[in-house]
Amino acid sequence: MTQPENSKNFTVLYVEDESFIRTNVEGCLKYFFNVIVAKDGQDGLNIFSNEKIDLIITDINMPNKNGLEMLNDIKLINPSIPCIVTSAYDIDIVNKTKNLGVCRYITKPFDIKDLLNDSLKILKENV
Repeated sequence: MTQPENSKNFTVLYVEDESFIRTNVEGCLKYFFNVIVAKDGQDGLNIFSNEKIDLIITDINMPNKNGLEMLNDIKLINPSIPCIVTSAYDIDIVNKTKNLGVCRYITKPFDIKDLLNDSLKILKENV
């Protein structure tokens, strides 16, 4: 996959509590985007409050503040921020993410190419 022109102009907030997953996905995302990582929802909310973010990619089940709580707080600040949720499939969570205006729900484990393609498509549509 080749890097699209100007993709490094986009800042992606990637929120994931599992360090192995966070490190690996961050490495792939950094090839395409400016990436800021957070270890949990509270960290993600703090970063979002202080940085210009174009896209949020988040896990759901995390300590301190889960992904849904974080997205709910973020949507109060910026209701139109595009979001991708990565999590194990759970119909209740899928329904809750729809209510928050989440652009994509990607089931773990996921193919990094799918995540990258979805991220690029969403950024082109929303930014």
